[in-house]
Amino acid sequence: MPAATTAPWDRPTFSGSVARLRTVGKSNYGIPLYSRVVNRPLGRQFAALAHVAGMTPNQVTAISALLTFTAILTVGLVEPGVTMGIVVALLLALGYALDSSDGQLARLRGGGTLTGEWLDHMIDCAKNSSIHLAVLISLYRFGGDVEPAFLLLPAAFQVIVTVLFFGNILTEQLRGGPQKGRTEKAGRSVVRSVLVAPADYGLLCVAFACFGFQSLFLAFYAVLLLGNIAYLAGGLVRWRSQLAALDVERAAACS
Repeated sequence: MPAATTAPWDRPTFSGSVARLRTVGKSNYGIPLYSRVVNRPLGRQFAALAHVAGMTPNQVTAISALLTFTAILTVGLVEPGVTMGIVVALLLALGYALDSSDGQLARLRGGGTLTGEWLDHMIDCAKNSSIHLAVLISLYRFGGDVEPAFLLLPAAFQVIVTVLFFGNILTEQLRGGPQKGRTEKAGRSVVRSVLVAPADYGLLCVAFACFGFQSLFLAFYAVLLLGNIAYLAGGLVRWRSQLAALDVERAAACS
């Protein structure tokens, strides 16, 4: 018996996939500005293309990882320059957009898998740790007359993003999953997106476009570090408050 084939009118189309993604996408509440305006919309386009091509979310995740870690290795091994910085920024930005599209593709296909989510989070963890290690190696190898104190910037950045990533994951697990029922008020949500913009990984990708201009990059990098410190401080307060409220609910239920 010949293999079954999909009728042309049953195959996904790019426009149809994009339209469907607009109805099944995550809320933009609290999403930093770059991710809200650039990364998620770009990831939506890539997810639709991948859907038409018949790709799986894990295949998209693999391409994202390949682009991202190629860029990170380039930062640590190649002497900074104008062209190098632009190439690294583009690779990181494309990798980040594809990191957004794998989850969107999973929703298009009817839902993701535990192994897919595990893979995505493991790659994110490795990315968040290694990118700042690569900056530290680059400054040490190619920094020339950079003051040794500046080596503390990537070291501090790595600590902050590691704690931030772990805090998000741990709090979500202790709460029993993502918070449900959070509604988005347009004005308030946009303001919050602007306020947390310096903590966006997407802006870190953009910062590497000026990697060939050491002083400019370090200034940009320091601002992003301060933004991440502020974001983590706010997160610690918010996470503890959420878990304390759950403790009160549990104590009341047991009394």
